[in-house]
Amino acid sequence: MSTAAFHISSLLEKMTSSDKDFRFMATSDLMSELQKDSIQLDEDSERKVVKMLLRLLEDKNGEVQNLAVKCLGPLVVKVKEYQVETIVDTLCTNMRSDKEQLRDIAGIGLKTVLSELPPAATGSGLATNVCRKITGQLTSAIAQQEDVAVQLEALDILSDMLSRLGVPLGAFHASLLHCLLPQLSSPRLAVRKRAVGALGHLAAACSTDLFVELADHLLDRLPGPRVPTSPTAIRTLIQCLGSVGRQAGHRLGAHLDRLVPLVEDFCNLDDDELRESCLQAFEAFLRKCPKEMGPHVPNVTSLCLQYIKHDPNYNYDSDEDEEQMETEDSEFSEQESEDEYSDDDDMSWKVRRAAAKCIAALISSRPDLLPDFHCTLAPVLIRRFKEREENVKADVFTAYIVLLRQTQPPKGWLEAMEEPTQTGSNLHMLRGQVPLVVKALQRQLKDRSVRARQGCFSLLTELAGVLPGSLAEHMPVLVSGRPHTRSTVITAVKFLISDQPHPIDPLLKSFIGEFMESLQDPDLNVRRATLAFFNSAVHNKPSLVRDLLDDILPLLYQETKIRRDLIREVEMGPFKHTVDDGLDVRKAAFECMYSLLESCLGQLDICEFLNHVEDGLKDHYDIRMLTFIMVARLATLCPAPVLQRVDRLIEPLRATCTAKVKAGSVKQEFEKQDELKRSAMRAVAALLTIPEVGKSPIMADFSSQIRSNPELAALFESIQKDSASAPSTDSMELS
Repeated sequence: MSTAAFHISSLLEKMTSSDKDFRFMATSDLMSELQKDSIQLDEDSERKVVKMLLRLLEDKNGEVQNLAVKCLGPLVVKVKEYQVETIVDTLCTNMRSDKEQLRDIAGIGLKTVLSELPPAATGSGLATNVCRKITGQLTSAIAQQEDVAVQLEALDILSDMLSRLGVPLGAFHASLLHCLLPQLSSPRLAVRKRAVGALGHLAAACSTDLFVELADHLLDRLPGPRVPTSPTAIRTLIQCLGSVGRQAGHRLGAHLDRLVPLVEDFCNLDDDELRESCLQAFEAFLRKCPKEMGPHVPNVTSLCLQYIKHDPNYNYDSDEDEEQMETEDSEFSEQESEDEYSDDDDMSWKVRRAAAKCIAALISSRPDLLPDFHCTLAPVLIRRFKEREENVKADVFTAYIVLLRQTQPPKGWLEAMEEPTQTGSNLHMLRGQVPLVVKALQRQLKDRSVRARQGCFSLLTELAGVLPGSLAEHMPVLVSGRPHTRSTVITAVKFLISDQPHPIDPLLKSFIGEFMESLQDPDLNVRRATLAFFNSAVHNKPSLVRDLLDDILPLLYQETKIRRDLIREVEMGPFKHTVDDGLDVRKAAFECMYSLLESCLGQLDICEFLNHVEDGLKDHYDIRMLTFIMVARLATLCPAPVLQRVDRLIEPLRATCTAKVKAGSVKQEFEKQDELKRSAMRAVAALLTIPEVGKSPIMADFSSQIRSNPELAALFESIQKDSASAPSTDSMELS
C-alpha cells in the first residue's frame, strides 16, 4: 500500500468514530488531501472514499455533513466516471428523501459536482454524460406537485445545468420545455421565478423551432390589456419574456412588433409589480435588439420619462421647502435618514428603478439619438437626483453617467467643441446642463448616505473628464460643504488637472492654497483626498504649486509622522491585531514627497526633506519601499547632503537587508520581504556610487558584511546586473 493510500485509509477509519470532532477533523484532512494536485487514488481507495463521503452526507452532525458535501467538488475530478455516476445517483435519490436536511445537502451536492466537472470544451464528455443521467430525474421531480422544496431544488439545479451545458443537452430540450412551461402557472411564486430563469437559459441554447414554440406560447397567453385575467399570470409571462430577452434577445427580434405594443399597454395598468416587469423587459429588448426596437423607441422613452417620476406616496415639494430651512451645521444620523419615510407596501420605487435602468439602456443602445436624449432625458435625470430611495438614486446617477460617456468625444474635447459637428453640438448642450447639475448635486453632496455622496463624486469625476474646466466657475459653491463634501469635491477637482496648458489653470492656481488648507481638517478622508489632489498637481502641472511650497511643505511633512492616537488594537478571535488608521494618509504624504523630488527639486530644502525620508525608512512596508527609492534618487541628484548623514541612512537599510522572516510565515510574507530586501539593496548600491562614501566606518563595515555573506553578496550581484543592463548607470563598488 502506498503512503498516500495508507494515509487515506487511516482518515477513513477516523471518519467512523463515534466522536463528532474526530469525524470532522478526519473529513477536513481528507479535504486537504483531495485538493492536492499530486494525489492519485487507486481503484480500491476511490471506492472507499466515495462510499464514506456518501455515508457522511447523512451524518447526525450538520458540520460534518457540510464538510462532506464540500469534499465532493475536488473528488469528482480525481475518480473514474462510474464513481461519479454513483455519487450522482445517490444525490438524486437523497433529493427525494422525506428528511429536509438530507434533501438540502443533496441539492448542494449536485450543484457542487456540476460546478467542478470539466466543461465540454476541454474534450471531456463527463459533464454531458452526468447531466444527461440526471435530467430525467430532475424533470420528474419538477413535474410532481407534492413537495415544493424538492421542486425548487430541482429547478435550481436544472437552471444551473442549462446555463453551463445548454447545447450538449439538446436531446432533452423539448422534454425540458414541456416540463418547464406548466410551472409558469404554479401557485407558488418561488417555483414560477425559478421556471422563468431556467426558460431564459433554455431559450439561449434550444433549436429555432423550439424557440418559436416558446415565444408563441408566451405571446398567445398574453391577453389584451382589457381582457379580464389574473395579474399574477400576466406578470409571470412578462417576466419570462424579459428573461428570454436577457439570455437570448437576438432571437426575439422577429417577435417584437407583436410583443412590444402589448407590453406598452400593460405598463398603463395600475399594478406596480407589472410595470416593473414591463420596464425590465424593455431594457432587455433595447440591449439585445436595438435595431428591431427602433420604431418603438419614442413610446418606450415616453413611458420611462413618466415612470421615473412615479412616486405617488411622497411629496417632493415639502422636501424642497425643508431644504430652504436647513442650516449648514445641522447633523443627522444615517439611521434617521433611513427612517424618515418607510412604507413596506410601497412598490413604486421598483418602478422608478426599472425606468432609470431602461433609460440607461436607451442611451447606450442608441448613440445616434444623443442630441434628442440631451433635450428630453437629461433634464429629467438631473431633476431626479433628488430621488429619496438610495437604490433608485444610484441608478439615476448611473444613467446620467452613461449619457456623459456617450457624449465623450473620440478625440480631444477642445477640438470637438470648435468643430461644427454633432459631437461639438452635444458638448455645447452638455455645457448648458452643468449649472443645473451643480445645483442639483449641492444637496446630495451633504447627504447622510455615504453611497449617495459616492454617486455624486462619480458623476462629477465623469463630468470633469468629458468637459474639462466645466466645474471651474462652480468651485466656490462646491467647496463650501461639510468635510465629507470637501473630500468629494477635492477628488473631483483632481481630475481637472491635465499635463497640457489649459485656460482653467489660473483659476485652479488661485484655489490650490484654499484646497491645501484641508490638510488641517480633522477628517482623515479629507486629508487623504487633499494629498491625492496635491500629488496630481505636482506630477502633472508643478507650475501650479511651486510658488506655494513654502506654505504647503510644513503641512505635508506633518502628515508623514506616525500618530499613536490613530493606532488601535482589534481582537480577532484569540488574537490581537494592530490597526493603523493613519497609514493611508502617511502613505499619500510620502507619495507626494516622491513626486516633489521628480519635479520640484529646486524648491526643496534637502536637509529638511531627508529628515522625513529617514523617518519613512523605519515605517510600514509600503512607505519603506517608497523611501528606499527616494534614497537612491537623492544619492544621484544631490550626493553632498546625503553623504553628510549616510551613517543614519545606512542603519535601517542594513536592518532590512539582514532581516529574517518568522518560521511558518505564509508564502506572500516571504515574497514581500524579498522585494523589500531588493529595494533596500538598490538604495545601498546607489549610496556606494557617491565619492568618498567609503570613508564612513558604518558603510565600510556593511560593505564587508555583504562581501562575506553569500546571501547578501548574491543579492548585491543581482542588483548590479540589473543596473548594468539599464542605460547610463554609474558603477557600484564594494571595496
